Amino acid sequence: MKLRNITLISTILAVVLMSGCSTKRDKYLLFQDPHHQITNQTESQFATSSQRGVYEYKIVPNNRLSILVYNHPELSTRDVRAQVAPRDERGVLVARDGTVDLPLLGVVRVAGLTAREASNLLSKEYAKYIRNSHVNVEVLNKRVFVIGEVRRPGKVDIIEDTSNLLEALANAGDMTDFAERNSIKIIRGTMEKPIVETVDLTKITALNPAKLTLYPNDVVYVQPNAERRKNLSIAETLPGIDIVGRVLSTLFTGKQLTNTRVFDINSYQDYIGR
Repeated sequence: MKLRNITLISTILAVVLMSGCSTKRDKYLLFQDPHHQITNQTESQFATSSQRGVYEYKIVPNNRLSILVYNHPELSTRDVRAQVAPRDERGVLVARDGTVDLPLLGVVRVAGLTAREASNLLSKEYAKYIRNSHVNVEVLNKRVFVIGEVRRPGKVDIIEDTSNLLEALANAGDMTDFAERNSIKIIRGTMEKPIVETVDLTKITALNPAKLTLYPNDVVYVQPNAERRKNLSIAETLPGIDIVGRVLSTLFTGKQLTNTRVFDINSYQDYIGR
């Protein structure tokens, strides 16, 4: 009878603890704030620009620029040819005010320009001091961010102005077995007006360049599937179940209290009543 009561109470407590699992599962999903309005578009302004072939990345503060002045290595960025330093440490840093400090020219504003426009601007400026000036500007730290259910989450460098979702996933080590392959989020835009595109890689229609194109600073979020969220919530609940089991074992058997005999709660109540 006692054993039956212990089993019943243990089952009830376990059910109570496990009932919270379903409500905990959603907390493993990112970007789920219902109070924040997020634009969900199948074709964003970026995709439209890409289809027209007019998209060019514009320099922003904290970019690192490789500036090569042909035939004048003393005017070029110091480590433009030394491919040893990490990509985030090469070239010259664009300051917060959008300027760079260059030899001979001093402070020049480059933010808001494409690499080609910056090259033309610096070529004209250097022409005031040197003959046959020709400058090439390249942005070194363009990247996208891949997070979630991939094997190597983190930054993925972009060599050209745009990249591709499949390429980014491959560089991140591919998706894990627990990835939600039919609901991959691509997040871009601003903090005030983020734009979210959802890509379903289980369908052949997803192989659309406009859908798969990534732009610098895009965030790719691979959601965990339901099985993964369930496993995580169960793993979080297990320590609580283990504690309950230990308490019940102590309370009803008394083995950890007496270490010699089974604790009889009725005898204890009779002793208290004397």
